[in-house]
Amino acid sequence: MKKKLLFLLFSSFVFAQKDQFIELRNNIKDKNHYAKSLTLLDKREDKNIGIVSHRKDPFEVKFEKDDLEKLFSDWFLENNKVQGNIQYFLVLENLKVNDIPTERSVTGHLEMKISTFLKRNNQYYFLKKRTVSKDYPQKDHAYITRAIAAKISLELANIIKDSYTETGLNIPVSETDLGNYEKIIPEKLPVYNSETFTDGVYKDYKSFAEQTPDKDFTVKKNKEGIIRGVKRVDGYDNLGKDVYAIIDNGIAYKKTPVSIIEIEKDNDGIFIMAAQEEIFPEYNSTPIIVGAGAAGAIGGLVVGVINVAATKIRRQNALYYRVGIDKLTGEYILPENFGKSK
Repeated sequence: MKKKLLFLLFSSFVFAQKDQFIELRNNIKDKNHYAKSLTLLDKREDKNIGIVSHRKDPFEVKFEKDDLEKLFSDWFLENNKVQGNIQYFLVLENLKVNDIPTERSVTGHLEMKISTFLKRNNQYYFLKKRTVSKDYPQKDHAYITRAIAAKISLELANIIKDSYTETGLNIPVSETDLGNYEKIIPEKLPVYNSETFTDGVYKDYKSFAEQTPDKDFTVKKNKEGIIRGVKRVDGYDNLGKDVYAIIDNGIAYKKTPVSIIEIEKDNDGIFIMAAQEEIFPEYNSTPIIVGAGAAGAIGGLVVGVINVAATKIRRQNALYYRVGIDKLTGEYILPENFGKSK
C-alpha cells in the first residue's frame, strides 16, 4: 500500500511538472560575413538548468534539444548563409535557475555566465564574457518562466553578435586551459605584470591592457601642465575622441561623466575610488548594475575639456567605493553595497 502511495505521489509530481524551453530564435547574423562557424563548448559541471515556478506550477527550464552543439550550430547556419573564415566559440560556463521562497510567493532567480573566443592556429583568443544574476518577482512578471527563458536566449544572442566585431586580447589560450582563462590571460597582460604604466592615450581597454597607446594622439595640457584633453600629434584637436584611458607621467586616469579619476593598482588588479554620482550622475539615465559581474555601463571615455586638478576636489560628503575594473573586459565591477547609504 505504501509503495502504491509513493508511486502515485511521484507520478503526480512528474505529470504536474512542465517544460519551459529556451528558444534560440533571435537573429545572430554576422553582417560583415567574417564568421565561418559557431561552436558551443559546454563547460558546466551540472547540465541540468533547474526548475522555476509560474504561480504554483513547477517548470523545468531546458533547451529544445539535448544535442546542444548541433542546436547552436544550426542556429548559426540558419542566420549566416554566407560565411567567412573565423571560427567562433561560445563557452557555456554556468546556467542555473531556481525558486527563492518569499513570504507570500516565490521569486524566480537566474544565474548565467558565458564567454566567447575565436580560434586561430589551434589557439583560443578571448573576445567577451557576460555574467547575469537576476531575480524575477511574480509582481513584476506575468509569466516568470517565459521571462527567464527569453532572457537566456537574448543574452546568448547579444554576446554572439557583439563578438563578431570584437578584436579580442592578443593572448593565446590552449583548449585544455580554457577552464582557467580568467587567471591565465591577466597574468600575461602588460598592464598587470609591469610595475609602471606607459604614457599615452588609449582608445580602448584592449590597448590599455596591452599597453599600446594610440600613436596618433597625445595628452593635451595647458601652460600650467594641467591635462585639458587629448589632441592629434599633427596639432589638430579631437575633443570628441573616444578613448579608454590617459596615462601621463606614469599615472593612469579614467574619465567618468563628471571627473577624471586616477587608476590605482594592487594585488587584486586595477581600480578607481569613486562615488556613485561620479560614475552615475543624476542627469545620467544609465541604470545601476550592482555585483561582481556587473558590466561597466559607461563604456569608453568621451574626452572633452577635462581638468586633472578636478580629481583632487572631491565632494567631502560623498561615499567612496573601490570600483574594480574587470581584467578581461575593462568594465566596472561595482561592490554589492554601491550607492547604498551607511
